[in-house]
Amino acid sequence: MGSPAARASRPVRWAAPVLLGLVFVLLDWYQGGPGVQYPGTLVAVPLLAAALGGPFTTAGAGVVALVLAHGLTVLEAVRTPDFEPLGRAAVTRLAIIAVVTVIAVVAAWHRSSQERSASQVAAVADAAQLAILEPPPRRIGGLRCASTYRSATQLARIGGDLVAVVETRQGVRALVGDVQGKGLDAVRLAGYVLGSFRERAHDDLSLDQLAAALDSTVQRASLGQGVFVTAALVQVDGATGAFEAVSCGHPAPYVLSPGTARAVPLDVEPGPPLGLLELSGAPPVLRCRLERGQRMVLVTDGLLEARRPRPLSRRPTGPFLDAEALLAAELASGSLADGLDGVVRGAARWSRGRLRDDLAVLVLERPLSGPGEPEQPQRGASSTSSVPASH
Repeated sequence: MGSPAARASRPVRWAAPVLLGLVFVLLDWYQGGPGVQYPGTLVAVPLLAAALGGPFTTAGAGVVALVLAHGLTVLEAVRTPDFEPLGRAAVTRLAIIAVVTVIAVVAAWHRSSQERSASQVAAVADAAQLAILEPPPRRIGGLRCASTYRSATQLARIGGDLVAVVETRQGVRALVGDVQGKGLDAVRLAGYVLGSFRERAHDDLSLDQLAAALDSTVQRASLGQGVFVTAALVQVDGATGAFEAVSCGHPAPYVLSPGTARAVPLDVEPGPPLGLLELSGAPPVLRCRLERGQRMVLVTDGLLEARRPRPLSRRPTGPFLDAEALLAAELASGSLADGLDGVVRGAARWSRGRLRDDLAVLVLERPLSGPGEPEQPQRGASSTSSVPASH
């Protein structure tokens, strides 16, 4: 369903039906004759108006079609003396155009009502997205930061993926996760986890203790239904580059160095998802160092599981997207925002617009210059930097 924002502009909504009617008039003028009848084709004019505009535009197009049809009838009477301008054939054509116009007006009114409802739902969803998935600041704790989110559900703005970044005394703490399941229940649980993370991240807790606190939140919010949330937690000191990473059943974060051909996944040992940590306890913490100019990328499996549909099949059962190569191509250098747009476009292009799951990507960059230092030139593809090794 279209939205008012995506609807054709007002000049187009009015001009297109009129131009179509004039085309039929010209065809009748140059090619009309006893064996060719163009006035009846003018029923397409109100139908086109109904597809482009609202009920008033459609009614106006219907009036134009009636006027043109009557004009063609008069012209036909001039060219054919035996033809009666108000005969049965001419009146029948006008009646058909009038009936089709009424039907088109009703259809346009119904579509416009649905578009208004969809627009209101989209506005509410946008407000909910801002409340649940609050966009991170462009700079936080000495780091550059950017994120993107795309729901796999058509027309949906939010889903079961979650992204959050906060600045604490321990450093910048970030969370990227994926709630089991879909729909409103997944959105509700995502809201609980994000709220808990934004509050508990400021407490004097280590990263594994923070994961345990979020695990308790998931257990309480799921009401004993055994729902879980996969999550990756990182903590980065923007001044020194020291960082910690924890994986709770979630894909490991990646590190990108300038000029690299593939994103490098961190060697973090995954633990159980949030909600199931009682099975084996808190996951181990990986401690590394992020060099200046390097970027850390956290993703959800909507990117990793993007598949290309096979020919003549609507199901995405073809090869998986090479996410490591795509991340390196789009995010190894250049603008964070442009790179994230490129990642989303690449995933959509690979899956031919049929993403199976929500997609979320978060990027944290340790800039070449620190706070108070002069800004270094934009890094290029020829730069090199080492990937941090695990301790």
